[in-house]
Amino acid sequence: MNIQIKDLDFSYSGERVLKNINIDIDGNQCVAILGPNGAGKSTFIRCINKLLKPQRGSICIDDTNVNTLSRKELAKKLSYIPQSTWSLFSLQVFDMLLMGRRPHIAWRNTENDKIKVIESMKILNIEHLALRQFNELSGGMQQKVIIARAIVQETEVILLDEPISNLDIRHQFEVMNIVKELIDKKGILALMVVHDLNIAARYADKIAIMNEGEIVFYGPPADVLSKNNIASIYGVEVDIGRIENKLSVVPIKIADRG
Repeated sequence: MNIQIKDLDFSYSGERVLKNINIDIDGNQCVAILGPNGAGKSTFIRCINKLLKPQRGSICIDDTNVNTLSRKELAKKLSYIPQSTWSLFSLQVFDMLLMGRRPHIAWRNTENDKIKVIESMKILNIEHLALRQFNELSGGMQQKVIIARAIVQETEVILLDEPISNLDIRHQFEVMNIVKELIDKKGILALMVVHDLNIAARYADKIAIMNEGEIVFYGPPADVLSKNNIASIYGVEVDIGRIENKLSVVPIKIADRG
């Protein structure tokens, strides 16, 4: 599985937000998208998912342009976990997860669809939530349900837009461990917008850093997360070490722009 993005441009009300983005992303890995606020990260994800229509360029999944796919066809290829969950969405968890089977359903739900839902709940250890109302759950539990819904959808690509931004540190680890386990077991591609450089360093196989609508760095964490790169993008001096053989980024002070 491969995503190919060529010459991608997107503008809001005449303001250019994405600028000539070119990138090839292979499956069976986690790719983190980093960058300062306003860099275009979420816009980039939404263009891939056809929630936004670029003014120029192409997005292909395995050489198939997403513009040629219906919403149902696209939903068989990729699933999307937004920044915030539908906290006012009143529906039992089991029924909400069953909605994830819609791309595969011809007329009505089958026993196999229900089995898929049960399997996804077991992966995230949320079987006990099956009959709970989604909007009554904590933020961490809601996020697990949304991930389970993406699993039920059985896609090769999962797009995650700041999936841990509202979670405490324990739930951050739980969610990211689940994402990594999915990649290892199912060979999917997880394309994930995050702000935390240490989460990206710990879990991502590749990192893309965006700035002012462009991808300015792309590669393995050890290549991308350098002191010079971070200072040039974020304007912050950092110290970089290793903990458990993973990069650790420690901010020191605001960089002297000089």
